[in-house]
Amino acid sequence: MSSSAHSAPLAQKPGDLEDKNLPYRKIVGVGVGSVFVFALGILWSTALLNSAAKEMQPVGPAPIPPGVNQYEVGIVNQRLFSLDQRAAQKRLQQMNRLSTYGWLDRPAGVVHVPIDVAMDMLVQEQKK
Repeated sequence: MSSSAHSAPLAQKPGDLEDKNLPYRKIVGVGVGSVFVFALGILWSTALLNSAAKEMQPVGPAPIPPGVNQYEVGIVNQRLFSLDQRAAQKRLQQMNRLSTYGWLDRPAGVVHVPIDVAMDMLVQEQKK
């Protein structure tokens, strides 16, 4: 047997394949066709969505409800906690109340005093 009897090549390197045999026109045609089909599908679904929206709301979108800009609707707090300053303001009012003098009931002669003064008065009473 001679080596010329075997006509099939033994092994080819991956870079040895000829790219001339690929049907480039068909590949590009399938790609362009699929893009066209997807574009038509997008247009069709958008038209369906718009027609359904017009059916459901023939005069346009509903007006914004009046409670949207309120801090609380019912018992639900509508503001972001990071933007809500009411707790800090309340705490500041409470600390101010604890450090000042003022009337609780003027006709009865009842006043509130700063907490430090009240504690000193209580200690003085306990010593007696």
